[in-house]
Amino acid sequence: MEILKISKNDFISFIAKKLTENESKTIGVVKKGSHYVFAELNSSAELCLDYDVTLLPPKKYFQPPKEVLLKFTPKKPESYVAVNTCEPITIIGIHYYDLVAIYLMDKAFSEDERDEHYMKKRENSLLIGIYPTKHFKHRFARSVTRGQCRKVADLMLVHIGDDFVVEVLTEKGKKYLEGAKTVENDYSLSEIEDARNIVKDDQKIPVPVELIPDYLEKTYAHPAWEHFGDKCFSCGSCVLVCPTCYCFDVREEVELSLAEGKRIRVWDGCMLEDFARVADGHNFRSERGSRFRHRTFRKGKYLPEKYGYFGCVGCGRCADACTADIAGPVKVLTYIEENK
Repeated sequence: MEILKISKNDFISFIAKKLTENESKTIGVVKKGSHYVFAELNSSAELCLDYDVTLLPPKKYFQPPKEVLLKFTPKKPESYVAVNTCEPITIIGIHYYDLVAIYLMDKAFSEDERDEHYMKKRENSLLIGIYPTKHFKHRFARSVTRGQCRKVADLMLVHIGDDFVVEVLTEKGKKYLEGAKTVENDYSLSEIEDARNIVKDDQKIPVPVELIPDYLEKTYAHPAWEHFGDKCFSCGSCVLVCPTCYCFDVREEVELSLAEGKRIRVWDGCMLEDFARVADGHNFRSERGSRFRHRTFRKGKYLPEKYGYFGCVGCGRCADACTADIAGPVKVLTYIEENK
């Protein structure tokens, strides 16, 4: 790993230059009202790199909320044509926990069966991460994430004074920096590490993350699930904003004229009432408590057992989005701990 330095003003000027070159679509964090979102940059002045959290994670650029998988002509059985729209994109300003989420999504979409729609978008992306400098009250990422952010980021930025320390992690990232006014880094490793950890989390998972799968197995019949289920509105906000939820539904849409049809993939979520409904109307998880338990087990038990990783990165978006104030994993596990 090469470590460089660039002034913040020079970095913004460099991004402005990149936007004029138009080599790829450039996505960055921009302010929208009182919130922050990932959106296509029209100018470098829009870019915010000192934000607390974005409303949605950047996964929408790799698994869009609605995506056409193929097109067909209903009257011609052999007319199916795969659709895989993919263009080069650069995403700037991804917090480390969202990079960890992308690492986990990559595993889900590449192991067992490779998902070409997702993976081609990933392979055509360049990711520039950054360590947060603003506090977010629901975040507990440091108690559940490890160093996987460096496995997917091409560049990592660290705020120090008027500079960014730039960790060059891939050849793709090194090539992207060509023409930037970078200089040799003169900050010490301890200064860089302190800057990475300048924001402390208020919350922490009450159970060691490596013990959570076995811990949850013993709670299957715990009254906590009914307790939280009684308060849940089944709105699905928690899974909508989650950076590691990747469940989807596949539907077919056909024009009334039968001239063309499309097979589309749309986001779905296990907290929605119809998610586990099957033929003849039977619903395997008709009770809200069972859906709440499934979501918790999915993150803390099923994904660790299948892929070897904890399925939550501690971003805190679910807790922030939940109207009933029950979705946060810290709150759930703390309640179970206090009511053994």
